Amino acid sequence: MIGLALEGGGAKGAFHMGATKAFIEEGYKFHGIVGTSIGAINGAVIAQGDFEKGYNWWTKIDISTIFNLEKIHMQKFMNRNIDKETLIYILSAMKNIIENRGIDTKKMREILNNIIDEDKLRKSKIDFGMVTVSISDFKPLNLYKEDIPNGKMINYLMASANFPIFRIEPLDDRYYIDGGFYDNCPINLLVKKKYTEIIAIRTLGIGPVQKVKNKNVKIVNIIPSESLGRVLNFDNDLIQTNLKMGYCDAMRFIKKLKGRKYYIESIYTEKTFFYKLSSMSKNTIDNLSIIMKLPSMDPLKLLFERILPDISKIINIQALASYEDIVIGILEYMAEKRQIERYKVYTLDDFIKVIKNVNLQKVSDSNKLTLDIIKKIKLTSTTYPKEIILEQIGNELLGVFE
Repeated sequence: MIGLALEGGGAKGAFHMGATKAFIEEGYKFHGIVGTSIGAINGAVIAQGDFEKGYNWWTKIDISTIFNLEKIHMQKFMNRNIDKETLIYILSAMKNIIENRGIDTKKMREILNNIIDEDKLRKSKIDFGMVTVSISDFKPLNLYKEDIPNGKMINYLMASANFPIFRIEPLDDRYYIDGGFYDNCPINLLVKKKYTEIIAIRTLGIGPVQKVKNKNVKIVNIIPSESLGRVLNFDNDLIQTNLKMGYCDAMRFIKKLKGRKYYIESIYTEKTFFYKLSSMSKNTIDNLSIIMKLPSMDPLKLLFERILPDISKIINIQALASYEDIVIGILEYMAEKRQIERYKVYTLDDFIKVIKNVNLQKVSDSNKLTLDIIKKIKLTSTTYPKEIILEQIGNELLGVFE
């Protein structure tokens, strides 16, 4: 049985939905889903069979849809772009929060009433669990859906996501806070149900994660490749980015995609990469040897024994990297330089076509001028211009992969 564990993290929860979208598209079936805080909320929506509904909700939200706060001022505050008007608003909002004993979560509850169907969740064959912490007796609660009283599912989901700055409402005469204070990614809820394979979608949010109790369980962690932002930063542009990042980071695992920054599906063998590199023109190899101040020798020997090892260092790839890794590393540099869309899955051929289609004439002209000049300048191997080298060999690679 395959289980899904979703780590808490507030606005970072968009990453869950992007990653889950990739797994669903690739035919994965989850028999149990657990989560903490926003992970519990997302998990409940998925477990009841409404993933699309939950995903669409994430595409539309911002800070004003969740809390009674003004979007423009809160965005400025989160981005530290505070003017006088925003400062006045923030101070007034803080005063109201203090007077009301925390941020009003009425809108958040209304959202849960719209997206959570307790009856569907209970009838679903998918196991579901969550974590919260009782501050009335200082005890964590690891709860499965069957442990929660009928009609109280949303209340307990609110309890699991009760961030300390939220106004705390009693539940059955007890007070609860965010489950992330005890276990922010409750994998053990699935271990206890005898799950043998668990996919944990992480947000790297604040809070401890309890040690897994069974070492024989196979656990795959899907970790964000970049920061997901602050816990309460519900800026919609950031959420859209995190949805795409989650999708691509999960696809990297599922399809064994290449690349460190981009997501590239390569169908070529190592022999093919060797052949393509061997097809590079003697003129380009000579130019690179001049720029890099390398001794004269057979062009192919120079390429494979001196140029490529040095380029591996430039792009921070390990010395024993494959030719595939080196080629893709160079292409990634070119793509980033051209500001090509990152959060998208490319075939290697499509990736090369996109790079070719971007007009970078100014950079090309600059490189030609620099190459003429550099022939007259005495440089050490530690001072040669990295950008010129990568553009020179990169443009050659674009040609040999036609």
